Amino acid sequence: MTHSTSLNLILNSEKLSLEEISKQIIRARDAVSEGRYLVTVFDAPKDWTSRIPIEGLVISSTLGNIEDRSQSWEFYGNGAIRCYRSKSLKLSRTLQWNIVRRTGDKPYVRRPGLPTTFLKKNMIPVSDKAFTRDVANNVWHLKEEDLQDRIIARFSSLLTWQDEEFTVFSGTRSRKIAERTRLDLSGDLVGVPTKIPYFWDSEDVLF
Repeated sequence: MTHSTSLNLILNSEKLSLEEISKQIIRARDAVSEGRYLVTVFDAPKDWTSRIPIEGLVISSTLGNIEDRSQSWEFYGNGAIRCYRSKSLKLSRTLQWNIVRRTGDKPYVRRPGLPTTFLKKNMIPVSDKAFTRDVANNVWHLKEEDLQDRIIARFSSLLTWQDEEFTVFSGTRSRKIAERTRLDLSGDLVGVPTKIPYFWDSEDVLF
């Protein structure tokens, strides 16, 4: 059985029509096999003006209407990606991501039948600071210069095995990611915690 996950990139959505976005979602959805994922990454709103509800379109095209939910899909998670210009590290834009999963055996069901050498190639560096401070959370911080490559690397490594199909959809185009390798976080941003003191009205430190 071929296992296939879709990454659907809907960027610069203000230039796209409702019909174009809907068709792209359907194409990406239809490529997902049982037990695998439809990941959609799209622009976060910059203001309160009316816009095409991309997350709503994803949910309605998979889970269906709230009055009659489909048993073929389930909600998996959502989050955001804050993007930075690499030299100045100035925030350039924010993206949102949404994940739904087609019902069926989850990826970990394959684990007992996989060879040790293959499992090692698929290991995720959970002790890396970039993982504990960024990847493991639902708000990521990535550089603009290699943004799409890092999005692909993270989602493909976190959700699938390297021998499974991982297809990226963008506009009317699609491409399968070949020659996948172990997730490398050495060039990613690492958040540095800053302690901010909180005071009572009396100026005593609260914590």
